[in-house]
Amino acid sequence: MVYADGSTARSPVVWPALTEAQVAEGGTSVRITGIADRAARPVTATVWVWQTDAVEITSVAEGRVTTLAGRAPTVPATVVATFNDGSRDGGTAVPWDPVEPERYAEPGTIEVRGTVAGTTYRANGGGDGDRPALRTLRASSA
Repeated sequence: MVYADGSTARSPVVWPALTEAQVAEGGTSVRITGIADRAARPVTATVWVWQTDAVEITSVAEGRVTTLAGRAPTVPATVVATFNDGSRDGGTAVPWDPVEPERYAEPGTIEVRGTVAGTTYRANGGGDGDRPALRTLRASSA
């Protein structure tokens, strides 16, 4: 537990039982509230429901890069991926698709897509909000 003054303490927590309906669908999460025994205060936790026993990526965070018009953007070699167990890894490699020079020749915004290394998971844009593209913002040299 973390108190208002920043101090911390450990306390056993009494959690409610999860129902079968709460854990029936993989790739979801359930937020539960328990009671910390020592402080008799509510505490919350997120339970991630796996689709398989394997840990897998559930989303990739959007990245932003700024460059000058006419100068190739330098895209990051890694992105922040969130996994089905709730963990995050900021060192998840993504080889990005090539960016043609005409796409960054003028000021504006472009999307760059890539595939998470070792998977078929695409970091892409469009209507799929949990798998965003790297958005490269460009400014003119004026």
